[in-house]
Amino acid sequence: MRKIVTILMVIFGFALQAVSFFYLAAPIGAITSEASSNPRIPFAPVFFIIGVGSVFLAAVVFELLPDKDVQ
Repeated sequence: MRKIVTILMVIFGFALQAVSFFYLAAPIGAITSEASSNPRIPFAPVFFIIGVGSVFLAAVVFELLPDKDVQ
């Protein structure tokens, strides 16, 4: 069970990072001015940070959730 939860958290975290960077924050086209280097959506970096936190918390979940006793 803990392996499944950990893997899902890692996949969710990396997917959220990719979506928030490539689709929400990265500018489209050539950068022509300083204003075009800002994220397209102002709160996109927050989603990226949540994705990083999810990946790091996956290790905590893996350590804290009990594993099935195999007998």
